Amino acid sequence: MRTAVQIRPPGNGIRAKLLWGTPESVVGGRRGPVALFREGEVVAYIVTTSVPHLFIFRTLLVDDRHAAKVPGVLPHVRLLIDLSTAGRLRLMQRLFAYLVASGRNPSQLRDEFYFRLGTVLAGRLPESKVLLTLLQQSQGERPWT
Repeated sequence: MRTAVQIRPPGNGIRAKLLWGTPESVVGGRRGPVALFREGEVVAYIVTTSVPHLFIFRTLLVDDRHAAKVPGVLPHVRLLIDLSTAGRLRLMQRLFAYLVASGRNPSQLRDEFYFRLGTVLAGRLPESKVLLTLLQQSQGERPWT
C-alpha cells in the first residue's frame, strides 16, 4: 500500500510541503502534486495555515483505523512527532539536515528514537534525565532496562 501526501504550493491559504521524505513517485492532483511513499518510510511534513505545523510519521503496510489521521495524508499513519512552534520546527529542520549530511537515513531510525526526541522537544524530561539517557546510549546500554 502506498501513502499519498498532498503537496500544496503557497497562495491558496494552506501550504503543505515535505521537510524530509523520499517519495517513490510524484503524481498530479487537483490541488497540487501528490507524493507517494512506500510502507515503512519516515516522512516529515509541514502544513501551514496561519502557523506552521510539523508532522513526522511512518507510513504503514496496511490502513489501520486506529492509527493517526494527518491532514493531507492518506491512509492513516503512525504519528511519531507533532510540533507547532517555530523554534522546535527550526530544531527539527537542523536535525534532518544533520542526519542527511552525516549519511544517516531517517527512515532507518527506530520509532523509539522519534518518541524520545518528541519528549525531549516537549520539555517533559529534566535535563539530567536527558543527559543520563544520552550517556547510556553512547555506552551501548539500553536506558529503558
